[in-house]
Amino acid sequence: MKDFNLDKAFMAVKAQRFEEGQNAYEAALQINPTVEAWTGLGICKLFQLLGNQTMEEVIYCFEKARRIEGADQKSIELQLISYSGLVIEQATSYSITIINEIIQAKKDLAAAVIVAGVAAGLASNSESLAGTIVSGSISAASAGVAIGKLGEISDHKMAGQMVINLIDTVNNNITNYLQITSKEQESIAFGNRTTVLKQMIIQASSKGLQAGKWYNTSWVWVWLIFVWPVGVIGLILRAKNK
Repeated sequence: MKDFNLDKAFMAVKAQRFEEGQNAYEAALQINPTVEAWTGLGICKLFQLLGNQTMEEVIYCFEKARRIEGADQKSIELQLISYSGLVIEQATSYSITIINEIIQAKKDLAAAVIVAGVAAGLASNSESLAGTIVSGSISAASAGVAIGKLGEISDHKMAGQMVINLIDTVNNNITNYLQITSKEQESIAFGNRTTVLKQMIIQASSKGLQAGKWYNTSWVWVWLIFVWPVGVIGLILRAKNK
């Protein structure tokens, strides 16, 4: 008879409640250490890498599954590679969304400061206000990888770097694993994809740095009204950098 913990874990993972799924798989392993329980636990940990789980734990779980007598090792390896790829793809998408939302939130905040004429009061809280604006959008966008600490960041550069670090960690562990299992081509392909994903994040962050220039904000109009030569220079710079 199948352990109910496995059904409970399956339903939790399907609903993207990975912590709950992890607990159920751990309970199942205490009763009977099966391939399904070990790979399921590894997948739950994999989707929580932006929280408090590690890639070393993920590899450990899949290795335990591979060593079970009668285990389909190729299928287990394919799951590890596929789910790892999915996680870094989703994490990249989330980080780009966060970067864009933070940049837009700060633009909106700057415009509000000028219109309201309370620059001194709002500017001191710009980071927290921008973070509040972003949090709702990110919560709505998250459907897969657990956002974890990424959802607490209100600086677009930090958000990008956090996911780049995650991608590097996943890539190092997966490529080492594939090399050990004599899968050189798969290792190269996985590494190449991570390079592309990191470049996408870097490009999004670079746009943010450009957007943060004073001449790309509403302040250029303030300068145009009160010190028009500076405002004109700002408009010229804005046009050149489009």
